[in-house]
Amino acid sequence: MSNTAPEQDNTQRTASLAFGPYDLVRELRPAGSVERHLALHPEMLTHHVAYRFRLGPARAERRRFLEAVEQAAALNIPHTLRVEQFSLATPTEAWVISPYTGNHDGLMLLGDLLAVKGGQMDSLEVSRVLSQLLEAVAEAHNSGIVHGPMQMHEIHVDRSGSLDIELYGVNAAISGVQDNDELKQDELRSIVSLAYQLLTGVEAGEMHIQPTRLVAKLDSQWDSFFAEGLDPAGGYETAAEVLQAVPGRKTAAAQPEIKTRSVTAFGFGRKKKAAVNQDDN
Repeated sequence: MSNTAPEQDNTQRTASLAFGPYDLVRELRPAGSVERHLALHPEMLTHHVAYRFRLGPARAERRRFLEAVEQAAALNIPHTLRVEQFSLATPTEAWVISPYTGNHDGLMLLGDLLAVKGGQMDSLEVSRVLSQLLEAVAEAHNSGIVHGPMQMHEIHVDRSGSLDIELYGVNAAISGVQDNDELKQDELRSIVSLAYQLLTGVEAGEMHIQPTRLVAKLDSQWDSFFAEGLDPAGGYETAAEVLQAVPGRKTAAAQPEIKTRSVTAFGFGRKKKAAVNQDDN
């Protein structure tokens, strides 16, 4: 298993935020086209992620941004990062503040965790990832909010191994996508696709290989799960349906959260384990 630490973020000092009490500390890796910055609340001494959006000159785009972040701010569910504050700094620049779940090296994203684990996770870990993501997605969809296709760089991992989806639904709402049903299907299929890569170490193509041919002693239920979930002409219709079909989900849910000092474990229960309630300071 690789002991590679998460890719370090840029330590160059940046300018101060133009709104709120936050001081920008350094630039982090971007989230697609959106900038990420580490921000400090000087009075509370808490760290946050400040997202910088570049908007077009059209008023409609600014209106969609405000509607999107207001919607996200109202979405207070587990495994999504809260939108704590937002502002239009200028007609073409906007900021969003969310909690920071990383460490001194920077953010730990799902792709970093996969690299730390040598490019593959075991089936129990993949079941746990699916459970956390799908529980959040099911509640969000029930609230009428859809995120769309999900990528590993949008999923944060904290020190206890808990996952959080950043800016849930914001980019889809800003883009003005209208067909929520199609977007839901794309979102569910993308989550199943992520799970396939976590489990097998390879990306899921249109004609994916059965995972039991790639992973020794893997339960054949995974073949059926991915055959349905990755079917471009079919697939699962709801997050609850995907959740119900996850192999080994009950076993994964029964496992206690283990805090660890080693970044290689990161809460998913590898070799170096500390006591469940041990302080991580």
